[in-house]
Amino acid sequence: MVLWAMKATLYFRRLALFFGLMALAAGGPLARLEAQAVAVPEQTADQAWADIKDDTYDQRGHFTAGVNKLSARLDDQIRSLRAKRAGMTADLKDWDFMMKDVDDARSMLTSRMTELSQANTPETWLSAHDNIGDAWKRAEAAVDKMNTTTASS
Repeated sequence: MVLWAMKATLYFRRLALFFGLMALAAGGPLARLEAQAVAVPEQTADQAWADIKDDTYDQRGHFTAGVNKLSARLDDQIRSLRAKRAGMTADLKDWDFMMKDVDDARSMLTSRMTELSQANTPETWLSAHDNIGDAWKRAEAAVDKMNTTTASS
């Protein structure tokens, strides 16, 4: 009987060791290290523009993808501003006037993106590229202005 109890104890210890190692492998230091390696800080708008602003006609695919990301970022910023406005109770006339500038800048960026998609020579593409740069700077300035205004409201 004692021999059987010793074998059972050894068996349960091995089983516990096995499950412990499995748990360690599933959520242990290696898994945390992999999760940290995957967590890449989000690029700021300035970094995103800097990444594409010097692209050439031969890099137009990269440039277009970057502009699409910037456009999506601008849409997120506009949604955030609209959400802030929904919670405001003060006089909104100045807010609405400045928000119109943001909307106009967004419209300009959209128009410039259309021009870019229709550019089929290096010269017309470069012109559209430069126009997108101007539109992006205007949009970011308008959003920045709104954010400084909302910080004080």
